[in-house]
Amino acid sequence: MVDVEVALPEGHESLGVVVPWGTKRFQYTVKDLGRPVTGRLKVHGREFVVEDAFAVLDHGRGKWPYSVRWNWAAGSEPGGGRAIQLGGQWTDGTGMTENGLFVDGRLHKIHDELTWEQPWRISGARVEVEFRPFHVRRARTELGLVGNRTEQCFGHFIGRAQTDEGAWIDLDGLTGWAEEVHNRW
Repeated sequence: MVDVEVALPEGHESLGVVVPWGTKRFQYTVKDLGRPVTGRLKVHGREFVVEDAFAVLDHGRGKWPYSVRWNWAAGSEPGGGRAIQLGGQWTDGTGMTENGLFVDGRLHKIHDELTWEQPWRISGARVEVEFRPFHVRRARTELGLVGNRTEQCFGHFIGRAQTDEGAWIDLDGLTGWAEEVHNRW
């Protein structure tokens, strides 16, 4: 049983992007990071209190290409004071990015495409982070024309990102994930 509340603090901003792949194909995505979560979780008769937790809501609309690759990394601290949203590959060359830094609920949009290096270094003009996994999940499905390859890691961020005003924000210790995915659908 899950009984949690994902709050929307007053003034909390999210990142919405329309990615234009052509005149008849687009994807609209919203990344809503660092939303505080409280409540309880019951598993096999054992109850856990959920506090000092955060949620990330990711929702979108559009028509994806048949074959697409992406990188996604997101992290936050409990209470949502600092959060980072980073993406790549699927937006490359479109003039749009899904990159942003959140400080106390305010979005600082990062318009630059980022460089993703393994093992998990992400950089650009306003981003210098390393991601250190504590858990790695790999999945692969091949069903002829349809397939998926996913490497998804959960861990901690080390590094910094820059606000719109030029201040560098320390991201050390943010908890989250980084992933690399290739879908044929």
